[in-house]
Amino acid sequence: MSTIYEELYPTTSLPWIVFPGQLVAVKRNCFEQLPEFGIIIRCACPDFGVGYDEDYWVFLNGEMSRVKSFMIYPVGETTT
Repeated sequence: MSTIYEELYPTTSLPWIVFPGQLVAVKRNCFEQLPEFGIIIRCACPDFGVGYDEDYWVFLNGEMSRVKSFMIYPVGETTT
């Protein structure tokens, strides 16, 4: 399943932190090839680094959307 989009083991491992005002790509499910782009507004419910359940308010397609952290990807050379 991990080989659907890219390599099994990514060649770059750049860490990144989500912060307010950041431009991000949002993929709603694992089968989307083209992401939607949005701006992080704020964290809706932080988990303080103990899990994957952080929600973020993202300005997406002209409206505020609550998005899970695993749907958010950094915008840059690794986003396609």
